[in-house]
Amino acid sequence: MTIKRTATQQELLLPTPENSESQLDLFDRPDRSIAKQSRRSRAWFKKNKDQFELSLEPLNPLAESPEPTPQTIFEGMEKPIFEVAFADGRNARFQHANTLLESLEAQDIHIEYQCREGYCGSCRVRLVEGDVHYIEEPMAWIDDDEILPCCCIPKSALKLQ
Repeated sequence: MTIKRTATQQELLLPTPENSESQLDLFDRPDRSIAKQSRRSRAWFKKNKDQFELSLEPLNPLAESPEPTPQTIFEGMEKPIFEVAFADGRNARFQHANTLLESLEAQDIHIEYQCREGYCGSCRVRLVEGDVHYIEEPMAWIDDDEILPCCCIPKSALKLQ
């Protein structure tokens, strides 16, 4: 759709189904009020509306859908859900997050952190019971009974202190 402006009138060019351009006179003269111009344009359009049938291509519902992120899927295995219990009585469940820290944050359980990559050790917590798998081997120093939630996921139910 293009707009062609002249000194005395403004025309709106709309494509018709035959790909030809037809003109819709929006403003006859610049000295008329906008209300009169609008009424006149509507009246003219009502008389000539059969010339301006709009044809829309069918919309593809998948055209703007995000591409799925690649995930490892094992046939016959559902995503595991692991309970995470803290010594102070707070409980959470781990299922769909990338790391234990992300899962706890999503459930409003606050743990101090800095780097989110296992370098600083700020998120260190004591593991009382359970097993974890490190997505990336942590660079921070940790004891055998400690984990870094920013770079691990549970392999079983966890009890943390």
